[in-house]
Amino acid sequence: MEKLSIVESVLDNLPVAVFAKDATNDFRFILWNKKQEEVTTIRAEKALGKNDYHLFSQESADYFRSVDKAVLKRGSLMKVPEEIIETKNGREVHLRTVKIPVKDEETGRLLVVGISEDITEQVKSREQLERLNRHLVETNQELQQTQMQLIQAEKLESIGRLAAGVAHEVKNPLALLLLGVDYLSQGIQPDDPNVDRILQQMREAVERADRIVRGLVDFSSQRSLSREPTRLSRIVDEVLLLVKHELTRSSTKVSLRIEKDLPPVFLDVSKFEQVLINLIINAVHAMEGVPAKQLKIRARSESLDEVVKNEGARKREVFRSGDRVVILEIHDLGHGIDPADSNRLFDPFFTTKATGLGTGLGLSVARRIVELHGGELTLENHEKEPGAVARIILPTKIETGKVRTVTGKVRTDEKPREKTNEIDSSAPGLTS
Repeated sequence: MEKLSIVESVLDNLPVAVFAKDATNDFRFILWNKKQEEVTTIRAEKALGKNDYHLFSQESADYFRSVDKAVLKRGSLMKVPEEIIETKNGREVHLRTVKIPVKDEETGRLLVVGISEDITEQVKSREQLERLNRHLVETNQELQQTQMQLIQAEKLESIGRLAAGVAHEVKNPLALLLLGVDYLSQGIQPDDPNVDRILQQMREAVERADRIVRGLVDFSSQRSLSREPTRLSRIVDEVLLLVKHELTRSSTKVSLRIEKDLPPVFLDVSKFEQVLINLIINAVHAMEGVPAKQLKIRARSESLDEVVKNEGARKREVFRSGDRVVILEIHDLGHGIDPADSNRLFDPFFTTKATGLGTGLGLSVARRIVELHGGELTLENHEKEPGAVARIILPTKIETGKVRTVTGKVRTDEKPREKTNEIDSSAPGLTS
């Protein structure tokens, strides 16, 4: 008797619900500990001698009975799928239950013993975490949409700055076309040696104007990030064409050097052009008042191990040791960066320009675009020469599943160059 009392005391103090049913007597309960009382809000004296149909709804009782029979048929311990029971006071209780068939050797009865853990709080925590995660995903999506809108807004401002220059560049081909039309409208002589040359000039003028307009249209298009393998030299050439008027107006000379066989990088061409346009125009503005304005654009490939080891935590998170990267540098020979401003350069709405000459969003948007490409953008004073250098580090590989990637042939219109001292001789203001 004392032994039975000890067993009952142990069962009542367990942190899990324990119950037993007599399968030989209509599955009536013969054991119902304190935790089972707490979970079901049914006192033991009301449960003992009753079966599931006396205590629970028809639907719940049918389910419990089917599980009990399955346990007996299996003849071994069985984990029951998560159960939900509704107590008399309307509270939903989530249970994780295991059941095992036991044969009482003294009486010969076949019992179904169940042990249930109340996981209601865990379920609530899980559901709350799922709600928070959904909210986080939705917030992140809204943030990405806002970032894309911000990128597009800054792009539109760049288009405004470029419009006058593009109009000027298109004007020259149109003038050539008009001259050709005037000449040909006077009549064509069969033996006129100038006709072929004039037609060729007109064709080249049309192609040049078409290239300029198409470049501006592509640049102004709004789309989600879509990266494809691209030759960096091609992007640089197209951007220099778009900012040619700004370079000519400011009498800025450009020195361009792109390493031979530079590996392709995965870029969204339109968005990356936006970065380069912003950095080049900023560099031109930084050289205001400098007698001999010169812009140096360099691109090379290096192993991350060879990069100067003055790496911040951000770079270590983006790149891995031994990664092959492409480094693009835009170096102006301007006045450099005021040390007091060095920590605020990428802050939204921070600008050193006069009122009306910029929104202060260009650099912050540019850095965000570079980060979307898995890269890093820094801006600092040059170590040995006057002026500042904007440095973009880009990976040469892309992790699948991150963004939509167009695979296949590398997008390029020309062969890669190692060193070039030639920049379109027809472009005034551009020289090595």
